[in-house]
Amino acid sequence: MKILKKLIILYVEKRKDIIERYLPILESNCDKVYIATNGEEALYLYEKVKPHIIIMDLYVCQFKGETIAKRIREHDDSVAFIALTDYATRDILLEIVNLNFSSYLVKPVDELKLKKALLKVSKKIQNGKIVYLKYNCSWNSSTKTFFYNNEPVFLTKRERKLLKLLIDKNGSPCSDDEIYFAVWADDFDKTVTNASIRTLIKNLRKKIPRELIENQYGVGYKIKI
Repeated sequence: MKILKKLIILYVEKRKDIIERYLPILESNCDKVYIATNGEEALYLYEKVKPHIIIMDLYVCQFKGETIAKRIREHDDSVAFIALTDYATRDILLEIVNLNFSSYLVKPVDELKLKKALLKVSKKIQNGKIVYLKYNCSWNSSTKTFFYNNEPVFLTKRERKLLKLLIDKNGSPCSDDEIYFAVWADDFDKTVTNASIRTLIKNLRKKIPRELIENQYGVGYKIKI
């Protein structure tokens, strides 16, 4: 369940009684939960917080004749959707398939079923090569892209290599020798010193939360997973 604690959820629902039923479950299992009760709020919060998962009734919020899910899917194929619907007709199921929902549940949903759906979707996200880190950071291991507050961070070639090494070590310390080999393997003709590593770390910390990379004296550097 640890991965759930790193997820940002956007919950789209207009009925207060339904929100009160499911919100405590979401808040107790996920990092942050944002509530939207209409289409404009849903689109605004989607753009502002860039959630990992959007939970919604497919037809609870229309926006200019279209579902919010359809509007978002027009330019975002990566965000995960979970449908909480009152019933599952053929048309609803077809729409869920067409919009690439990760899961759907028919109300009322008990806590166990909702948690299982969240865990299932979070594992899909993780298997999609997204690694979630502390301080609202993440790493796409396929594209070698680092995100902070859901925004991509420009990295130099060596900074990307260093982050990849630290993340691949999954929170275990990396020695100077490991960093030399991973970052400067193609530049053995260049003089690399401990100062070179310190400079690289210093410059990287200017771009990301400083506390994300920890220096263990006499052991090496590690990243907070």
